[in-house]
Amino acid sequence: MFSQWEEALRDLVTGKFAALVVIGPVGAGKTKTAAAVARLLEGRGHVVGGVVSPRVSRGGATVAYRVRNLMSGEERILCSLVPPGIKFRRFYFSPEGLEFACRALLQAAREAEIAVVDEVGPLELQGHGFATGIRAVRESRKPIVITVRPRLVEDVLAWLGLAGGSRLIELQPEE
Repeated sequence: MFSQWEEALRDLVTGKFAALVVIGPVGAGKTKTAAAVARLLEGRGHVVGGVVSPRVSRGGATVAYRVRNLMSGEERILCSLVPPGIKFRRFYFSPEGLEFACRALLQAAREAEIAVVDEVGPLELQGHGFATGIRAVRESRKPIVITVRPRLVEDVLAWLGLAGGSRLIELQPEE
């Protein structure tokens, strides 16, 4: 497994492909993996920007997600099971959290060498959520690490124009 990641990261930073796509269902560790990849790349001297979205749990249940700017370390609430916010499926998304995430991605497009987006989902595919920031990162042509659920991989790759220029790594659910 380690050699798979070593090769993928080397190929990403040397431009052999445009995106490293981390695929997994809920609970597979996509966010932990994205954060670990960002730390590893930073440890190798790369400037990494973008966002990760760690879950907030109570009693073993997910009640919210936060969003963290990888360049500044700042965090905001992204969404919660309870209002206020913009209702999308079972969560209420914070307009401030979404704007914060987009600003972090715009910053990554300007200042980072490599961008991380955790996670690209249905909201972004509809042109909402992190979509504006993700488009800016893609237009900057920087290497990108994205996380996505299995059922959305093809749609996300098509939306980002990455169908032929990506390395896919699939995670298994954590036990």
